[in-house]
Amino acid sequence: MTSTAISSPFHTQVKQVQQFALTIVLGISLLLVSKISLANSVDTLVKKASQNNSIAKSSQQKIDKLSDQSRQLFSNYQLESKRIEDLNIYNLQLKKQIYAQNVKIIELSQSLKDITLIERQISPLLLRMIQGLEQFIDLDLPFLLEERRERIQFLRSAMERADVSSAEKFRQVLEAFNIENEYGSTIESYKGSVILGEKSQEVDFLRVGRVALLFQTLDGKRQGVWNQKQQQWEELDDRYRRDIRIGLKMAKKQTAPNLIKIPVPTPTSTEAKS
Repeated sequence: MTSTAISSPFHTQVKQVQQFALTIVLGISLLLVSKISLANSVDTLVKKASQNNSIAKSSQQKIDKLSDQSRQLFSNYQLESKRIEDLNIYNLQLKKQIYAQNVKIIELSQSLKDITLIERQISPLLLRMIQGLEQFIDLDLPFLLEERRERIQFLRSAMERADVSSAEKFRQVLEAFNIENEYGSTIESYKGSVILGEKSQEVDFLRVGRVALLFQTLDGKRQGVWNQKQQQWEELDDRYRRDIRIGLKMAKKQTAPNLIKIPVPTPTSTEAKS
């Protein structure tokens, strides 16, 4: 009875120790399980975070790419807008040029019609001008007659040529008129011959504008003047010899211009009225 009473508390303590140890083991096990579970959760979170970062990075790259494309598209839009603006300005300028060209075409068409009309009228006009010039030469002082009549013949020949334009014919006729006009304001000397009595003598002619036509023989002994009214030469006395000789030198530019005394025909009453 006594031994049984003593062993009972010991067994109780052993059981308590065993229960405590079991509790500790269970706690440690739970702690280990909890740590393992926590570690797995952390790994899962890390993986999730890494995946999210990858997704975010990919999304950012897509956004950057879209942003670059947007900027490029906007730049292209601005460039095309500028090109369209330039084309509009260019087209407007072309329209103005085309309008001006159309106006010019209309003017040229009208000019061509006028030219056709002028072509039909210019030839008769030129022929009348040549005829009038020829009549003027026949009525004028008889200086350089061969040269002046050859010029008239040249003009008539040019009028018959098809390879000479109307403009060139008109120019030639005007040039002939200008040459005749210049004779009235110049002094000139040239050689020729006159009939004195029954003989022809070589002389120096002196033309003073269209006022007077004189001559002097080469030996300087005889001189004369053309009488336009009587259409013949008249000899002059010796008082004009020196002046005519000086006039000849002036025409040849062998002496300085100076005053000379020459016979000038008195105009008739009809000439004075005109």
